Amino acid sequence: MDIKQDELLKVVYTTPTLKDQLDDHLDSGSKINAIKELKEYCETSDNPDWLENGTRISLRLLKDVVDKYSIRRTIQVKLTKLSEQIEKYCNAFGYDKMDSRRGAKSKDGLYVHKYTDLELVEDHIGFIVNNLSWSPSHNEYKEYNKLWRKYNESN
Repeated sequence: MDIKQDELLKVVYTTPTLKDQLDDHLDSGSKINAIKELKEYCETSDNPDWLENGTRISLRLLKDVVDKYSIRRTIQVKLTKLSEQIEKYCNAFGYDKMDSRRGAKSKDGLYVHKYTDLELVEDHIGFIVNNLSWSPSHNEYKEYNKLWRKYNESN
């Protein structure tokens, strides 16, 4: 990712009012208005450290940032729904019915911690929000789909 794009995306995530305004525009299906909102914010706010005085922000940069934010936001929303669905399933049928993966091993070779499906999803939500360079792999998308089908079977 371009350094300016990365920095501007950080600005979006760390500025709650801007983030809320972009969310509203994206929820109404208006990516153009989201780009305009971001442009207006960049022109009217104090210049961040990464933006030299007088530097003009290109529409391409703004569009790329809004696109990337929109994709990450969509993934975050869907993972949040998956997390809620797993919790609903476990509340109805018991948390002992939730699957888990192999986790950390102790020195004697025993499994000490099992990584549950809910922990996996919650960790990925955290990665989406906190690590701008992370994105789910193709296999992780397949795993999300399997989890969604599994935890929706009985509801």
